[in-house]
Amino acid sequence: MSSQAKQDNLIPEEYLQISSNIVSTFGNRTPVSLCIYDEEFSRVAPLFPKETRLTPKKKEQMIKQCLEGNLFITKDDYAGLAGHISQNLGALLTEHYLDETAAAEIFYSGILEKVRSFYSNPITETLDQLKAVLAIFSEYVWVDRNRWSYFFNTLRRENDLCCHSVNTLFVGTAVYLKTVHKGDEKLELNSLGLGLILHDIGMTQIPAALMTKNGPFLYKEKQRMQEHVDIAEKMINRLEIKDEMVRSCILDHHERLDGSGYPRGRRTESISTETKVCSVADAFCAMISKRWHRNGINPILAAIVLTESSKRYDKNLTSALVSFIISNNPEMQTLIKDREKMQQLRALALKQCD
Repeated sequence: MSSQAKQDNLIPEEYLQISSNIVSTFGNRTPVSLCIYDEEFSRVAPLFPKETRLTPKKKEQMIKQCLEGNLFITKDDYAGLAGHISQNLGALLTEHYLDETAAAEIFYSGILEKVRSFYSNPITETLDQLKAVLAIFSEYVWVDRNRWSYFFNTLRRENDLCCHSVNTLFVGTAVYLKTVHKGDEKLELNSLGLGLILHDIGMTQIPAALMTKNGPFLYKEKQRMQEHVDIAEKMINRLEIKDEMVRSCILDHHERLDGSGYPRGRRTESISTETKVCSVADAFCAMISKRWHRNGINPILAAIVLTESSKRYDKNLTSALVSFIISNNPEMQTLIKDREKMQQLRALALKQCD
């Protein structure tokens, strides 16, 4: 936008400015329709429609307008741009025009696509693609550790294994940064991220009829579901995943502090911090999501249930989870100030813990 247009604020609200950082990812065609501000007529005018082939001359024209701050899309095209950026997540590391909420949504879509690709075809190639987007996510979160507070609103509640995996990544990373990291030393998040994403990989081999059962599981069905950990071990061995942090999240995320978990009945001292984080994130995300036999529960209630289950879950981590839920979430902030409502939720939590 020209300096005069900026001063006069002439661009209507239904238009969004595009940065050179995003333009650099366009390739040979425009993923969305592009507009410019026409100073002569004081209006926003079309530049190129969607899927315009970018000849050298057109690309030069587009870049020139962009560098002058004069390149826009309509808000109606925002979803299309977000979809494009989700395929080029690295651009978000240096992007300053998108707000944090929008970036979180784009990360969710981009990571979810790679998870679906890997789960449907768990081979080295798709695993490497998943690792690549997780490395970008880890760097993005690390650059500004307050960013994790925006990811809560992106959590999806449907009964979907891949969504559950991404939810667990977002929640687990937030809890980990809130409780584990101290000081300015850079924290390695790649291994933790992969462990959180792959913790339920064995579920991909559980029969669909069991995964979608509309009712509580019978004893034998519970036993069959628990086999997903053993299945996962075989899968990660075949994929030659040797990172101990990743393996512990996958193999031990159903272990509990008091030894009541499975498959080995490990106790506090033999469960890694990262696995405890994965356990809390996994349980929380399962509770807030819909299942075939029940609806998801209120996130605050789910967090209280885990906090009250201190014999099974690390209380420092569950307290951090509560903090994660209310950060940058006005609805939850209002709820937690309602003393009567919170007492009711705590009573429900204690009942579920019995």
